[in-house]
Amino acid sequence: MSDLQARVNQLTSKVEGDLTNMVDEIERLKLRPMGRQMYSCIVSCYDKAGKNGRKEQIEQCAQQCQIPYQQAQAVTQQEIGNFQNRLQNGMMQCQNDAQAMVTPDMQGNDKKMKQVEDNLMKCIEGAVGKSKKEMGPMKQRIESRMTVEVSGS
Repeated sequence: MSDLQARVNQLTSKVEGDLTNMVDEIERLKLRPMGRQMYSCIVSCYDKAGKNGRKEQIEQCAQQCQIPYQQAQAVTQQEIGNFQNRLQNGMMQCQNDAQAMVTPDMQGNDKKMKQVEDNLMKCIEGAVGKSKKEMGPMKQRIESRMTVEVSGS
C-alpha cells in the first residue's frame, strides 16, 4: 500500500471513528429512552385491551407506539447517509482534480507526481476537515428532528 493510501486511510478511519462515537451517543441518550418508551406504550396497549380486546385493536395500538422510534431511526440513518455521501463526493472530487492535473509527460517524473499527490492529500485533508466540522450541526439536526417528529406524532 502506498504512503498516500495509508495517509488517506488514517484520515478516513479517524472521521469514521468520530461518526461512530456520535451515533453511539445518540443511540444511548435518545434512541434507547425512546425504545423503552415504545415498549412501555405497547405493554399499555395490552393492558387497555385486557382479556376482551380485539387482536386488531392491540396491533393498531402497538403500531402507533412504534412510529416515533421508527421515525427517529429513519432520521438518524438519513443524516448519516447524507454525511457519508458528502464525504465520499468530496474525496471523489479531490481524486478527479488530481487526475485532471496529470499529463502524459508527468508519468515518469517522480517530482511532478509527488506534487500531484501532495495536492491530492491537501484536498482530501480539507474534505475530511470539512466533514468533521459538519458533525456537530448534523447531530443537532438529528436531535431536533427527533423532538419535532416525536412530539408531532
